[in-house]
Amino acid sequence: MKKFFAFAAAACCAMALNATSYTCHLKVVINGESAEAEEVMVDVTESNGKYDLNLKNFVLAISETNELAVGNISVSGVEGLDEHGYTTIKFNDNILITEGDDPSQDFWVGPMLGEVPIDMTARFTDTAISANIDIDMQAMIGQVIEVSLFGVAPAAPQLEGDVNHDGEVTIGDINKVVDIILSK
Repeated sequence: MKKFFAFAAAACCAMALNATSYTCHLKVVINGESAEAEEVMVDVTESNGKYDLNLKNFVLAISETNELAVGNISVSGVEGLDEHGYTTIKFNDNILITEGDDPSQDFWVGPMLGEVPIDMTARFTDTAISANIDIDMQAMIGQVIEVSLFGVAPAAPQLEGDVNHDGEVTIGDINKVVDIILSK
């Protein structure tokens, strides 16, 4: 019975998802002309070393009074490379932009575009992200779109008793306290 519980606990941990939401400053340059800078939310989810990056309900501010509701931009299952204290993901493939669910928007243009070629490099930690996304739509709509973003995630709340600062109060915290006491 002990072996079953150990196996179940290990399987549960292996399937755990880590998700972080970043508040980002986003800059879009279309054919060399900058659109209005915006603030957006970007979600990154990790599962077993593969990452999903999602920008939901993206609305491009063309000017102070004009905007273009684009939709949900997502890349999924991208291998991550951990080095130098951050994770890097690279994606170079076509995606379908899906319709957003923001009720303030009546029409989403993204789904009408079909497959959109995305060349993206993103680097992130638990608290910060930066990404560059190139979209070559020259053949379809005569535009080359460059997107850059930089953002931060709120620091995780510190739990009382979380001595090893891993976001959980576990036996590891007790062991750390015991080590501290024994070292004195």
